[in-house]
Amino acid sequence: MISFLIKHKKSILIITLAFFIGSIGYIGLDSYRRGTFNDNVAMVGSEPITYRTLYKATEAQAKVLRDNGIDVNEDLNNYLRQQVLSSLISEEVLNQAAKEFGLSISDYEIAMDIHSSPAFNQNGQFNKAAYEHAVRYQLGVTPAQFEDQIRRSKLSDRFRMALFSIYKLTPEEVRFSYQVQNGNMKDFDKNKKDFERQLFETKMETAQQAFFDDFNNRVEIKTYLDQQA
Repeated sequence: MISFLIKHKKSILIITLAFFIGSIGYIGLDSYRRGTFNDNVAMVGSEPITYRTLYKATEAQAKVLRDNGIDVNEDLNNYLRQQVLSSLISEEVLNQAAKEFGLSISDYEIAMDIHSSPAFNQNGQFNKAAYEHAVRYQLGVTPAQFEDQIRRSKLSDRFRMALFSIYKLTPEEVRFSYQVQNGNMKDFDKNKKDFERQLFETKMETAQQAFFDDFNNRVEIKTYLDQQA
């Protein structure tokens, strides 16, 4: 199970279009009875993240594991909930930062994503009725809410790519890092491609974490997940 989580870390943690297009089979009646479904589990500045959003996203990720034969017990579900909340907070941070830098997603880009999705096509053509039915009755959101989530996902990705574009690996940096890590340059040419990819991912994670630390110094982030348990 742990190896699966590591292998699919990005697909599990990143909230993308698949978060909504994927099957979300049911809404937890117990959550409604507790009256927590519309409460906030986090605040990023003045923007809330609701328990409803967290619940549905966690269910989508749990389904990925179940489809791969993994039993999602209470402990694993709690782990997923924490990780998904972290991703939702990250998405909100990136959205706010993107807007500060003047980035945006056009209506045309949203329409292209929707029209090209096989989930909303019949006989190879976009079907508006199928789209609205799937969004309202299978996903439990309005078309406007669905399109807003697509916009948010694309906007956070756009800012992430803009952030990453600032950082580039030089050949000297790759060679130096390989030497430091391995103590020699043995098999460098053979391992260069994989090592370069791993080094770039590490550098990007460091850069993103530095950005988040700086953002958190300027904008207060609060979480209330433990209070919702």
